Amino acid sequence: MRLEPFTYKSDAHLTEVPREPDESLHDYLVRANRTLIRRVRMLSRARDEYEYIQAGEHARWRIDRMLLTLAGPLIGTAAYVGLARAGITEIARFEFIAGVIAFAGLTGGPFVLAFATLGPKVTNWLLSHRSRCDMLPMRRRR
Repeated sequence: MRLEPFTYKSDAHLTEVPREPDESLHDYLVRANRTLIRRVRMLSRARDEYEYIQAGEHARWRIDRMLLTLAGPLIGTAAYVGLARAGITEIARFEFIAGVIAFAGLTGGPFVLAFATLGPKVTNWLLSHRSRCDMLPMRRRR
């Protein structure tokens, strides 16, 4: 996701509202109040958008960390389950079983790293799909 910094596109200061010539004080104060209210709303919308983007980024990082954390034990468990299904755990020595699990962990490392690079794409798709579904209006049931 590409983040662009919020910029106020004006030479004037954000709270500066110049008084026009031939403008009464009352008209100026009313106009300045409305202008400042619009600017505050603009800033609050920008803040809300940044918070929404930040929440999405935090969710992506959380999902990626969870996947990476669970991948390590799953590789060792899968290696042991494979050995047990083959019947090797009943006849093999402990050192051989530990070596096979360690070898599976070492060779599974590149798999985990490849999955970690694929993870953000999957989580981006899941989060964008979830947000699209949340934004869809409720449809009438017939």
